[in-house]
Amino acid sequence: MIDLKQTSTKTGLMLLGSVAVGLITGNSDLATVTVGESGAQLGGTIPMLSAAFIGLFDTVRKEIKG
Repeated sequence: MIDLKQTSTKTGLMLLGSVAVGLITGNSDLATVTVGESGAQLGGTIPMLSAAFIGLFDTVRKEIKG
């Protein structure tokens, strides 16, 4: 069972949600970097897949350990 009291579970679910939004909006570039006044922003498929993996790991890692 997923424990929503854990901060890592919440973080993982937010990362998975951001991946879902990226897929819905049609993010098809492999990697994009935009540099502006507020700093650099990274986007594209590779960062999205990385976020999905990290989010899935953070969500289920406590359940795997038992």
